[in-house]
Amino acid sequence: MEDGIRDLRALLQAQLRDVFEQARDLGNRYLQEIVEANTAKGWNQKNRLQFRVRQRGNAIALEWYLINWYGRKDQGRELRRTYIPKRNKSRRRDAQVFGYSMEDLLCHTSGWDDDLVTAVESEASAYRRQAHFLADMLVTLGRLERFATAQTQGPSPGAQKESLS
Repeated sequence: MEDGIRDLRALLQAQLRDVFEQARDLGNRYLQEIVEANTAKGWNQKNRLQFRVRQRGNAIALEWYLINWYGRKDQGRELRRTYIPKRNKSRRRDAQVFGYSMEDLLCHTSGWDDDLVTAVESEASAYRRQAHFLADMLVTLGRLERFATAQTQGPSPGAQKESLS
């Protein structure tokens, strides 16, 4: 059973790495299109949304940030990123939110980039969902592994005393 769990864990982690690579490629494509388009635009028409893809352990985060510049160019401008939170439209407090509200994102666009942001967010929401379920399966697999290990080692001495009482 332990070999099967180990093989399944490796398969799920490989799938999670694949989802991360696809999401990172999406982020790179978005960045490349924005950089190319922003060079031809005036200061007021530039895209101010940043799409970030990060991984820590089995968790993958695909997040949107609003970029603002403060200060004068000759005095050294400072870049500030503001996280745009995902909103839970459900009345259930424990409902999972895999996508951003398009109204929240489109209020920060310049108009020319609406289609691009919409396309990136729809693809990103699918990656968020996949990553969430893969991470959940890895957590469940870890619990199963601990349970199987406890079963092969037999009950602990404290458990035998409790069953006799």
